Amino acid sequence: MTGKELLRILRRQLGCQEIRRESPHVIVRCGSCQTTVPIHAGEDLGPGLLSRIQRDLEACLGARWLRRIR
Repeated sequence: MTGKELLRILRRQLGCQEIRRESPHVIVRCGSCQTTVPIHAGEDLGPGLLSRIQRDLEACLGARWLRRIR
């Protein structure tokens, strides 16, 4: 999954808001949780980074939210 795909899912399906863009990174907030999603053209996000993003948003979106949307 690329950063662009994940960002689209976070905004459209889960109702998260884009707070700001800092070059290739987007700061996203879901309720009181916040994370950074890197947007590098054509590059998939690694499993460690996806795990970190999932942990950052877990309190607001529920446990294992990333598995439910895949």
